[in-house]
Amino acid sequence: MNRHESKLAIWCFSFCLMMIVSMGQVAAEEDKLHQLEQYIERFIEEQQIPGTSIAIVHEGELFYANAWGITGESEEPVTTETPFTLGSISKSLTGLGVMKLVEGGAVDLEDPIHMYLPSFDLQDQQAASQITIKQLLTHTSGFSTYSGLAVSDKESKDAGVIKKHAQRLLNEKLSAGPGEKYQYSNANFIILGALIEEVTNQTYSEFMEKEVFTPLGMDGAAADEHTADNKGYKAGHQSWLGLPQRSHVNYDNGGAPYGYIVASTTDMVQYLSLLHSRERPDFLSEEMMNLYVSPHVQTGEDRYYGFGVRVTAPYSNEEMIWHSGSTPDSRSEIFYIPETGWGGVILTNKNHILEEDALAYLKHGIINILNGEEAVKVPTYFPLIQMIIIALLCFLTAMFIYIIVKSKSAIVRKKALWRSLGIILVFLSITIIPLLLYFVGVPWHTIKGFATDVAWLTITFSILSLVNGILLIGFSFKAVK
Repeated sequence: MNRHESKLAIWCFSFCLMMIVSMGQVAAEEDKLHQLEQYIERFIEEQQIPGTSIAIVHEGELFYANAWGITGESEEPVTTETPFTLGSISKSLTGLGVMKLVEGGAVDLEDPIHMYLPSFDLQDQQAASQITIKQLLTHTSGFSTYSGLAVSDKESKDAGVIKKHAQRLLNEKLSAGPGEKYQYSNANFIILGALIEEVTNQTYSEFMEKEVFTPLGMDGAAADEHTADNKGYKAGHQSWLGLPQRSHVNYDNGGAPYGYIVASTTDMVQYLSLLHSRERPDFLSEEMMNLYVSPHVQTGEDRYYGFGVRVTAPYSNEEMIWHSGSTPDSRSEIFYIPETGWGGVILTNKNHILEEDALAYLKHGIINILNGEEAVKVPTYFPLIQMIIIALLCFLTAMFIYIIVKSKSAIVRKKALWRSLGIILVFLSITIIPLLLYFVGVPWHTIKGFATDVAWLTITFSILSLVNGILLIGFSFKAVK
C-alpha cells in the first residue's frame, strides 16, 4: 500500500468513525427527546392541565419546543406562540428594566427610592427615606409578604393603577428595618414599577415594550390588558378539587411588574438566550448582566435572590438561575444552568396553591432527563383538605335534616346539650374564616383566587354552621315553653 492509499484508508476510517459517533449522538438525542415527551405528556394527563407550552434551549439555541391542549377563554389550540401570564417570572423582566435604567444613569442601585418618588412617605418616615432600589430588587426593603398580597391580584383595569397601588402601600407598616432581612413581597416590585413610570415619564407597559421586549425579540410579550388581548392572551383555569374550571379572573394592570406580564415560550427562549450569552452590548453590558444574576441575598441553605431572579448553588457546577410564577389561573417555571448550558421554560394555564409544587417536580425531572439521569416522580395530588371540609358539610347537612325532622322530641329531652352545641356552631361560623386567614397568613381575596374551592367550601361551611346553630338555639328555647 503506497502513501496515498494509506492516507485514503486513514481518511475513510476517520470518516466512518465520525459517522458512527454522529449517528450515536443523534440516536441518544432522539431517545432523550422521546423520554422527555413521554414524561411531560404523562405529567399533563395526571395533573389534568388544559394547556401547556414548553421550550428547552442548549447553549442558547432551541433544542425542543412543543405545546399541548387548549386555552381557557376560547378553547383555542395552545401553540408555542400562545401568551401565558408569567406570574412572578415577571419580576425577572422588571429587574431587567431597572438594570437598563441603572446602566443608562437614570437611577443608582444604592439611591433611596424616596429620591425618585418624593411622595413615598410611610408611617415611619425615617425608614421610608432609607429604602434603596437595591433593597426593593432583593426583597429586603422591610415590606412583608402580606403587605404585598394585600394590593395584589386586584383585577384592576386602570392604566395608571401601578402608581395608585404604590400609594396604597404608604399605609402599610414595615415588618423589618430596610436591609435587615429577606421577605419576599410583591410590594417591592409594585414600587419598582412606579419608579420606572416616574423616571421615564412612560407607562410601565410602554417602557417594557420599548426597552425590554422589542430589543430581546419578545414580540408576543405584553404588560397591560389591552396589549395582551391584542397579542392573543386568553385567561386560564382555576382548579376545583384538582379539576380545571374556566377562570373568570381578569387580567390585573396593577400587577404587571410582579406577576402579570404575558409571554409565550418563544418569547422566553429569547430571555434564556440572554442569560446564556451575558453579552448583549445593544441591550445590557456584561457587567450589568453579571450583577443582575449575582446572589445578592441568601434566602435558604443554598438559595439566593438576585435582582428579580433566584440563584441556587452559586459558583458551583450545580448553579441554577431560575424563578417560578403563579397567578390564580396560571403556573410557570423557568431555569438556566450555566455549567451545562441547559435552560427551559414551562408555561401552564391551570393553578391552585395546593398544586403548585407539582411544576417544580416537573422542572427537576426535565433537568434530570437532560443530564441523562432518572426522571423525578411527581407526587399524585389528592385534595385532602377539600375532602375533609366536604365531609364536615355532609355532617352539617345531616344535622340540619335531623333538627328539622326530630326537633321537638330530641331537643326537649336534652335542650341544654343542644343549646350548647348551637352556641358552638354559631361561634364557629363567625370565627372560621378569621381563623383560616390567621393560620395561612394571607388576605381573603388571595385564598379566593388561588384556592377557590377551599374558599367557597369554607363559606358554605360557615353558612351551614350558622343555620344549624340558630335552629338549635331557637328550638331549645322553644322547647322550654
